[in-house]
Amino acid sequence: MKIEGSVRSNLLAAIASARRWRGKPVHNDTLRHWRMLAEYAVCIPVNSSEKSVSGLVAELEGELSARRAANSGASHQRMQI
Repeated sequence: MKIEGSVRSNLLAAIASARRWRGKPVHNDTLRHWRMLAEYAVCIPVNSSEKSVSGLVAELEGELSARRAANSGASHQRMQI
């Protein structure tokens, strides 16, 4: 994965976007990018100038999990109607 800027800054931006778009539709490409960013951040070695990103990865994964749970609940509700 190629990103511009630091992994930390990209994670912070993704978390902010995920929060801003809570409860609203988000394009599948954006969701895929957020997931790939979280996976990438876990796999890369963190250099000494960058703080640990594990907490940020956990925050982003939490936002993605909440979105999946909300989407599956909404799908289930639509099916019952």
